[in-house]
Amino acid sequence: MNGEWRRALLYLGGSMGPLGTFVMLPMIPELRTTYSVTTAQIGWALWCYLLPFAGLLLVSGTIADRWGRSRILRPAIALYAVATAACAIAPSYLWFLVARVAQGSMNAFITPLLLAALTEAVAASGVGRIVGRYAAGQALGQLTAPILGGLSADVNWRLAFLATAVVGAAIALLMPNPADAGTSAAGTTQTLGARPRMRTLLRRPVLLLAATALLSALGPIGARVLVGLSSRDVIGLTGSRTGLLLFAGGVAGMAAAPLWGIVLDRWGGRQAATVAIAVCSGLVAMLPAARSAWTLAAIWLVAGAATQTVVVSFQSLASVAAPDNRGGALSFTLSHRFVGHAIGSVVWLPLFTVSPTATYLASAGIGVAALIAVLASGLNTTEPR
Repeated sequence: MNGEWRRALLYLGGSMGPLGTFVMLPMIPELRTTYSVTTAQIGWALWCYLLPFAGLLLVSGTIADRWGRSRILRPAIALYAVATAACAIAPSYLWFLVARVAQGSMNAFITPLLLAALTEAVAASGVGRIVGRYAAGQALGQLTAPILGGLSADVNWRLAFLATAVVGAAIALLMPNPADAGTSAAGTTQTLGARPRMRTLLRRPVLLLAATALLSALGPIGARVLVGLSSRDVIGLTGSRTGLLLFAGGVAGMAAAPLWGIVLDRWGGRQAATVAIAVCSGLVAMLPAARSAWTLAAIWLVAGAATQTVVVSFQSLASVAAPDNRGGALSFTLSHRFVGHAIGSVVWLPLFTVSPTATYLASAGIGVAALIAVLASGLNTTEPR
């Protein structure tokens, strides 16, 4: 297997987290029947994945940079595959929940470390392209998870987890070793044996970038849930048509991610992030005007692409925010993103039942706060060309 194909496995590794998160959503009735639990109890399976994931992300990058990524990353992917297989064969719901905790815990050591390994080997002028390709891999996971889960639910829901486990095992076996030493995107050299510490992340630029990720997820890039509600409750589309609408936005995001990486390398990370957040927030503010399926689909197609440009932008800035603790900065920033998503699901759903328009406008307004935070951070990947 040549170098390009082996590197492609690192990009494909970015799909593992979204697969683990979303693959169970279409199979909730089957899980209820198998384990004789309620819909509310099924929600525990999501929290058992997301809570350890978000919590460990705060420290996983720093731990790996201290111990060496090649010592952490491959075992983490292998153990993720084992945990996923455990979900597939779980004889009881308690077993299933424990396996979900293990999945989320291992994913905290996959997503930021893959991205850190990819970005560290390139100059600052190429960071955007790398992050864009990796974000496309993440978008691929978001797209295929509900399809894989839905098809498996019609046959046997356990097949989805088995298939995901096989993919994870193949990546762990075939992926190249991430370098523990190399020239970083900021032009510094990280050597094996360096001892990054958490306090390197408690700097104003890193904290403001983490705030950017949290506010973006709480606001405009978290609007996917609101679009699904609008489709069902406001416009009255069926579940399958709603799924198709959301799928179209995801496809647009997957296509936009690598293209935005190229733009980011030309403009610089700060300017690209400013434009991405502003455009995404503006499109979310337009969503209340969608009173037909076609109008909603048209706006969401562009907004879905815009949400992924925001993700590419703050992940690119995170890759250069702390050159002496690159993995730590990435995991720290991503943790705040998922905290933002979690808060959003609690805050926006009750408000939406009262006023969909106010919910969309409030979500877009938080995007303005995210824009201010990224500008105040002073971070940039490279000087604009």
